[in-house]
Parts: sequence; C-alpha cells; structure tokens
Amino acid sequence: MRELTNNEMAAVAGAGLFSDVGKGIGFLIGSVIDQGASAGGLTTSSVDAVSQLGGGIGKILELNISGAINDIGAGVVGLVKYGIDSINSLKSSTGA
Repeated sequence: MRELTNNEMAAVAGAGLFSDVGKGIGFLIGSVIDQGASAGGLTTSSVDAVSQLGGGIGKILELNISGAINDIGAGVVGLVKYGIDSINSLKSSTGA
C-alpha cells in the first residue's frame, strides 16, 4: 500500500468546501453591494474582492493559514480599491 500525496489527502478530506462556501457567500454579498450602488447611479464591481475575502475566511476554517492570509489581504486591497473608485465616480458625477 502506498502513501497518499498531500493533494490526494486534501481531496479525500473535502478540502476547499469552506473556501467554496465563503466565495459563494461573498459573491452574493458583492452582488447586493453592486445592485445598491447601481440604484444610486454608480457602476461598480465589488464581487471579485468580496468573493476573495469570503474564500479567505473559509480557508481559515480549513486551517489553510497561508492561503487565508493571501486571499483576505487581496480581498481587502480589492475593497479599498472599490471604495476609492466609488468615491471618484461620485465626485465626477457631481462635478466636485
């Protein structure tokens, strides 16, 4: 009998389940944010950033700490960029 590789062990253990659920929740939240912004006259895209943040939170539950740090960091950076883009869009639409 042979030893399983890390990838085989992860597949057997169901690795990625929490990350996938977190990404899905993030996608839904990002969609709601974008719809709300659209109602206010803004064209935005927060789905990718919020999905990545949700996936990173899910990776914490999977004990994938390095992946979690990477995804959460990228998600936060994406949200900051989203905020800056939204503020710039508001300023340009009001002529301020």
